[in-house]
Amino acid sequence: MIKNILLGISRHPKRFLLAIAFGYATLWTVLEPIFSILDIKPKGYNCCYLIAYILVSIFIAFFVIYPKSKVSFPLKNTNTKVEIEFGDLFASSGHKVISASEYFDSKIGKPVSPNSLQGIFINRILGGHTDIFDNAVNTQLSGKEIETVNRVDGKTLKYEIGTTITINHNQSLYFVFALTNTDNDCNANSTPSLMLKALDGLWNKVRIEGNGTDINLPLIGNGLSRIGLPQTQLLQLTLISLLKSVKERDLSSTIRIILTKDVFEKIDLEIIKNNWK
Repeated sequence: MIKNILLGISRHPKRFLLAIAFGYATLWTVLEPIFSILDIKPKGYNCCYLIAYILVSIFIAFFVIYPKSKVSFPLKNTNTKVEIEFGDLFASSGHKVISASEYFDSKIGKPVSPNSLQGIFINRILGGHTDIFDNAVNTQLSGKEIETVNRVDGKTLKYEIGTTITINHNQSLYFVFALTNTDNDCNANSTPSLMLKALDGLWNKVRIEGNGTDINLPLIGNGLSRIGLPQTQLLQLTLISLLKSVKERDLSSTIRIILTKDVFEKIDLEIIKNNWK
């Protein structure tokens, strides 16, 4: 808690000082008339009362600047609400989004890192059964490959960035979309322009098969995607892509972006909300 309070002060030092001043003034304005009406005269304890006022004002300021862990706001002139929060993507209610490479690899280790969201999805949600993933790719993308590439590890059929499949598993629908290119050493990489293209493909698939259900997605482009933008800019880029899509046609009533705890200090949700509300 102390760490978060210090983070809030470092982000909003002026607001912290103003909150202390406002809290003190409010306490004085409210309590002094009450003391007068009740004929309470704290003689000899003025210093103690002053210290108490200041301490309470500081606690009020702590509350005001404490970093938010969840915000929500409507996208202007649309029927879509955005929620951004810290938590577990797989524990959220609604459809979920997972990113993959343009090969839709499934082998854990190399080329799919067990620490990537796709690796966690295959191991944790699918129980390590890569055949479920592979069958969905083969069934839904048959004939849509754009190139066959000889690779040392992984699959050989390459698909267009933005290509999206769905996997219905344990009463949850997962949208898996091609976000990154992969080099010969199975290292993923992408760019802001490729990310926007990939998101366009994802939104189109969500519009067709989402049925208006809440959509939960991670911080697209973070981690192993190597897009090269700070987390706040990645989040802004996702919101820009989303706004463009819903302006063209309704998508879903709620889009929920689930952030991991490791970016808590890097993204100020209040600033994001103020920029978009």
